[in-house]
Amino acid sequence: MTSPLSPGHHTTTNTSPRGQATMSPAMARMRAYPAYLLRQVNTALGNRVWEIGVGNGQTARFLLQQGRSVLGTDIDEECLNDLRERMFTESSDEGNRLSLAHCDLEDPKTMAPLRSFLADSVVCFNVLEHISDDQRALKAIRETVASGAKLGIIVPAHHRLFGRMDREAGHYRRYSRSTLRKALTESGWNVQSCRYINALGAAGWWYHNRWRRTAGLGDEQINHQMLAADRWLPQVASWTDPWFGCLFGLSVVAIATANTNAHQASHSNKPSLNAS
Repeated sequence: MTSPLSPGHHTTTNTSPRGQATMSPAMARMRAYPAYLLRQVNTALGNRVWEIGVGNGQTARFLLQQGRSVLGTDIDEECLNDLRERMFTESSDEGNRLSLAHCDLEDPKTMAPLRSFLADSVVCFNVLEHISDDQRALKAIRETVASGAKLGIIVPAHHRLFGRMDREAGHYRRYSRSTLRKALTESGWNVQSCRYINALGAAGWWYHNRWRRTAGLGDEQINHQMLAADRWLPQVASWTDPWFGCLFGLSVVAIATANTNAHQASHSNKPSLNAS
């Protein structure tokens, strides 16, 4: 296991929640739902995948099991350390294909060294909503990857679903298809597809977040329902997604390609950011 960044302490003035504090505890025990999310973008991914926000590590492990090389990054050192420790006790082949590094999408200094990985694709699940300037972050991602790289991104959907759980998680916003497409396009990405997924999950989020209103991320009822739904919700979503992809869902998923002209221009204008 390697790291493109030397170890050290990272300081920031951002007081937003990080790591496990941004997620319901049940997320760490879910397996089928993270696999369902990855399937939404899997066909667009190449052999060298940069995962932004490793979280509990499920997606990185799935990517490694598929035989890909993975650069896993996170703003939270605890998430990185947990994944590093688990991989050390498991397959050495998968560990050799995993690099881990601290990355703050709002701090260009942490992103410049990642260029040496030459990522041909990026996975970014439920991260962009935590960034105050999402277009700046998307542009920084584009400037860090190989020319023509693919991006598979998932963000929470529908501003009308915004509530207590979003605030506890540190969300700045939820997205529609049009607002995500606009953010991607204006930051130099060519959008191939953009749709809603998991309509039934949106109904559950509305009930807990907008109707009950008192339910937070640690709510016992929510976490119990999440673990139960992990056994059946992905199968139901695979049936409903084709019907409701243009209408509503819990999340928006998009696949985009880095604009080659914008990529070349940004690198020619900023030679000092090239990896050494």
